[in-house]
Amino acid sequence: MALVAERMLHIPEGINYECTGCGNCCLAWPVPVTAEDHERIAGLSDSELAPLPGRFRELHSSEAKLQAFTHTLEKRADGRCEFLTADNRCWLHLNYGADMKPAMCQLFPYTFTETPSGVYASVSFASSGALLNSGRALSEQADFLQRKWQQFRRLFPKVAPDWSCVQLIDGCLIDWDQYLNLERELLRLIRFQGQKRIDRCLLDCSRFLARTVPPGSELERDLQIEARPKMIDQIIVRHLFDLYFPDDVFNCDADELDAQGLGKQLVDPPAALTLQCGGVSYSFGDLNGFSLGNLDPQSEDMLARFVYCRIFSKLYFAAGFANLSLLAGIHHLAIIMAMLRFKLKIITLGDKGRRPDFYEVAEVLRALERRLTQVHFSREATAALEVLLTSPERAERILSLAY
Repeated sequence: MALVAERMLHIPEGINYECTGCGNCCLAWPVPVTAEDHERIAGLSDSELAPLPGRFRELHSSEAKLQAFTHTLEKRADGRCEFLTADNRCWLHLNYGADMKPAMCQLFPYTFTETPSGVYASVSFASSGALLNSGRALSEQADFLQRKWQQFRRLFPKVAPDWSCVQLIDGCLIDWDQYLNLERELLRLIRFQGQKRIDRCLLDCSRFLARTVPPGSELERDLQIEARPKMIDQIIVRHLFDLYFPDDVFNCDADELDAQGLGKQLVDPPAALTLQCGGVSYSFGDLNGFSLGNLDPQSEDMLARFVYCRIFSKLYFAAGFANLSLLAGIHHLAIIMAMLRFKLKIITLGDKGRRPDFYEVAEVLRALERRLTQVHFSREATAALEVLLTSPERAERILSLAY
C-alpha cells in the first residue's frame, strides 16, 4: 500500500501496467468526451486532421456518471476509432501528445474506488497491458496514479459510493473496520497460496467467511420450489452466462439480469437446459462430461490477478457491485470463474478438443471485464441473487462442474 499526498491512495501488490500499443481499447465502443475535449479536438483544422476526420455525436444521458460528457467520439464502419492509425497508434497522441486525447482515453485503464478508508486504485482487464501484467509495478507509479485519481474526480465528481450498508450476509450488517479485517484474510487467501488454483482459493474465502457468520444463520436456504438443487444450479448458470458471455459484447441488448425469467424457471423448471454460444446449444451433460483440467500457469496467474483486483478494489459486493452481501459477492466471483471455464470448454469442444492457449483465455477475460462494466441489477435481481448465492455448497457444486 502506498500513501501519497492529499488522500490515501491504496495500490495493489504485484500488479503491473504499461500500454502495449495493441489498439484494442480503441475498438467498437463510442468514447464519451467532455465539452473541453470536443472543443480541443474539433478545433483542429481539416488539413491537420487529414486523412482522419474525427466525428462527434451529441450525448444526452440522464446517468449521473455521464454528466461531465457532452459528446461521443464515434467509430468507423469497421469499429476502429477515427484516430487509430493503420499500425494501431493514436493519431492525436502521435502528433500532439497524450494531453490531446479525450480525457476518458487518458484515464483508461485505471480504475479508482473511493471508500471510507481511502481510494483503491487498480486497472481494467479490458486492457492488454493488464491481462499481460506488463510494465512497471503500480506500486512504483504512486505519483502518476495520484494525478490519474485527480483526473477521475474531475470527470466523475458526483460518483460517491455509499458504503453505509455493508452486510456479511443478508440482514447481518458490519462496519467498515470489521470489513477491512475480513478483507485482509481474503486477500491473503487469494494472493499467497503458491500454485493453488483460483477456484480453490475462492472456496477457501467462502469457508472463512462462513465461519464468521453469527451462529444460527441460514446459509443453505430451503427455497421450497420444485426444482432440484442441481437444476437450480443450472438455471443460475444459464441466466448469468447469457448476461456475461454474449456472442458479441459490443452489440448485446441485454444489460440486466432477467430476474422475472429466472424466477419463472425456478418455479416451473424446464426439462433440460443448454448454454448458447455462436448459434450452437451445449447441454450441461456435454459440458460436464468434458474435463478442461488446469489451464497453463500464465492463464491461471492472470485469473488470480483478476480476482485479486476485484477484491482489492471492492468491486464485488455492496456499493462496489450490485449491493450484494460479502458472502454472496464472493460466491458470485466464484461462479463467474466457473462460467469462464464453461466458455473455454465450449471453445475447446467447438475446435475438436484443441485446448485454448493463453491469448484465447485472455480474450474471454477481456470480454467478461467489459460486460461487468455494462450490466445493471435491479433491486429484484439483487434480492434473487442474494438468496441464491448465499450457499457455500452451491458455489462449490458449480465450480466442480467447470473442471
